[in-house]
Amino acid sequence: MTLYFRTPEMIAESRRRMLRRMIEDSNSSERVLTFPMELKATENDFILKAMLPGLSAEEINIQFVDSVLTIDGEYTSISEEGKECMFSEMPVGRFSRSLEIKDPVVVEKIEASMKDGILTIHIPKAEEAKPKTIKINAK
Repeated sequence: MTLYFRTPEMIAESRRRMLRRMIEDSNSSERVLTFPMELKATENDFILKAMLPGLSAEEINIQFVDSVLTIDGEYTSISEEGKECMFSEMPVGRFSRSLEIKDPVVVEKIEASMKDGILTIHIPKAEEAKPKTIKINAK
């Protein structure tokens, strides 16, 4: 367990940074969509699942750089000739999610698959990240 000690000044500065980021992001003209994800951990790996219906594997970009896993891509507009769109709730535009994984992983063995709109990424843990059992010697 990790304990963090914070002073009121540290909390105030953290909130100021968060507010600054929110204001900067709201001034951005480009809208970035998001999507639901879940991350589960086993003894040997992390398993990330993301819902990305309507996309093929070629339309999704996955990168792992400096302990940050990033999934991004773009939903394109589906327009049909001769039909007027009265309203649409279909996602259109860029999407992106990033997730920091602090435990050491084996980057070369990360695998991704796509089935029925669910992207599954297996991220194997490095040996030093796996739990170790320490045996007690009784005397």
